[in-house]
This record gives sequence, structure tokens and C-alpha cells, in this order.
Amino acid sequence: MAFCKYCGKQIPEGGSCDCAGAKAAAEVKDTVESGVNTAENAVSEVKNEAAETVNNVAEKAADAAQNAEQKAAEAVSGAADGAANAVNNAVNEVKNDAVQAAQNAGQQVNNAAQNAGQQVNNAAQNAGQQINNAAQNAGQQVNNAAQKAGNGMKQLNGADIAKKVDNIAGEISENLPGGMKNNKNAVYIAVAAIAALILLLICALCLGGGAKGAVKKYVKSASNKHGGKAMMELTLPKSVIKELKDEDEYEDKVDSYNEMVEDMIDDLEDKETLPKFDKISRKEKLKKSDIRQAENYFEDMCEDYDADDDDIEISQGYEMKVKTKHKDEDGDTKHESTKLCVVKIKGDGWKIIPMSADGLDYYD
Repeated sequence: MAFCKYCGKQIPEGGSCDCAGAKAAAEVKDTVESGVNTAENAVSEVKNEAAETVNNVAEKAADAAQNAEQKAAEAVSGAADGAANAVNNAVNEVKNDAVQAAQNAGQQVNNAAQNAGQQVNNAAQNAGQQINNAAQNAGQQVNNAAQKAGNGMKQLNGADIAKKVDNIAGEISENLPGGMKNNKNAVYIAVAAIAALILLLICALCLGGGAKGAVKKYVKSASNKHGGKAMMELTLPKSVIKELKDEDEYEDKVDSYNEMVEDMIDDLEDKETLPKFDKISRKEKLKKSDIRQAENYFEDMCEDYDADDDDIEISQGYEMKVKTKHKDEDGDTKHESTKLCVVKIKGDGWKIIPMSADGLDYYD
């Protein structure tokens, strides 16, 4: 048995699916094959016309030669010299006519071939531009949707998303050539991917992206014996990471962190576990003075590692109260809370400062 690559439905071997995606793909294939057949027919027609032209020229040449021979015979009966001259002139005239006719036929064939090639090229360029415009338009709509979700605007429900997908399909279909114009089914395959991207962006932004996502990843990395790389990326600016890599020290730091967490796991007793992320109970925006102190924090870090600190510019930040949970040696669940700061360095993303906003006063 086989499965439809558009909807996943099981279909018999050699059969076809009746879903919208499969039908749209078949329609696209038929349209392309029709265009190829049209081009082939046009070339065949040009060849036939050229062949017919050459045949006509040959027939005219044969008739002219026959006439010349008759004229020559008549001239010979009157005067030998005059007949010879007449024959010579007639033959030359026939030759010239034949050469000119052949040249004209060749030029006609060449012109027809050039016109056919130009038409095919123009059609391909036009179709490519229309598809590119449709893709750019759809991409801009995806980008706008993502920005709206990221700025905390009203989230889309299922009906809203379905309506947006239908609108995008309509707009793309209007830009398609030929029989595909205004056929939404022919573009639902592409729009389905766009809709999936919209959903992924909304989920990423609303369910763990940005500052909160960085905090969750930080807590997870703190108890993961393979979390060293993520921990370095979350707590060090990119200039420090680059300096460590240039000095061949980055991998050593990652390995040292992973070994430390692994030792912690080995030291656990009975049912005891390391802390895991529970929830963020409070989120407060950092003040301008806190932002300045956070910049000083990372600039001091760059200085300690002899790294460039010119790119340390923080656009926003928060203090978050994070709750974690773990099990003690008896298997009882325990909860703890801690404060930390998460800031966004321009061009570098969200970074964690493992201290409260009050702790940043040290870097004033």
C-alpha cells in the first residue's frame, strides 16, 4: 500500500488520492504537460511549413529548368550561338532563383524558430515573476502575523487562521497564469505550509519564545548533563564565546560544565532529583538604570575574557521570579523560587543574568 504525500491517506498501489492536494498537483502537472505539447506542436508546425516551402521552391526550380530547356531547344533550331546564349542565361536565371528561394526559406525558418523561442522564454519569465510575487506577498503576510503575535496582540483562533489561509490562497491564485488563475485548490499545498509556519510562530512566541523561553531553557540546562553549550550561549555574550573559541577554550568549558552536572546527578540519593522548571510567578520590566547596570555587567565580563565589548547594547529586560520543583530522597516534591534577570542584547538575543535586579546595583 502507498500513502498520499499531501494528506497522508492510504491509497492502493498504482492508484491516486482524491484529496485537494493530490488534485491540485495533478492539475499543475497537466498544465505543464499541455504547455510542453503546445511548444512541441508549434515547433513541428514551423518545421512542416519550412519543408513545404523548400518543396515548393524545388518544384518551381524544376519547372523553370524545363522551360529553359524548351527555350534552348527552340533557340538552337534558329541559331546555334543565340541558342547557346539563351541556354546559358536561362540556366543562370534558374540558379539565381533557386539560391534566392533557398535563402528566403532559411530566413523564414530562422525567424519562426526565434519567435517560438522568445515566446517560450517570455512565458517562463512571466510565470516565474508571478510565482515570486505571490510568494513574497504570502511571506510578508506571515511576517506581519508573527510580529502581531510577538507584540502581544489578540491571538488567532482556529476560525481566524482558516480564514487567513483562505484569503492567502485567493490572493496567490489570482496571480497564477492560465487555467490555474482563481483556482484556490491549486495553491492550498503551498498555503498549508504557510499556515503551519504561522501556527509554529504563534506557538513559539506565546508558549515559550523570547524572554520566558530563555528562562525555561536556562533552568533546564542547569540540570542537564548535556546542557553546557546551551548554558554558555545563555549566559555569555557572543564576543566572549568567539574569544573562547579562538583560544580553543570553549569546548573545555562546555565539557567542564557537563561533568559538573553529571557529578551532581551521581551524588543524588534514593529518589532525589535535580530542580526542574515549574513556572514563572512574576515578571517585572527592568528600569533604565537596571539596563545600564546590566550592560556594565556584560562589559566587565568581556574585559575579563579580553573580548570586544563594543556590541553590548541592551534593548529590553525583565526580572523574573522562577519557581522550580524537585524530589527529595524520600520522593516528596519540594518547591523553591529564585529571582534572575533576562535581557536582550541587540544582535545577540536573550541572555540570563543569574541575580535579581537589586544585585545589579553592584555594577553601577
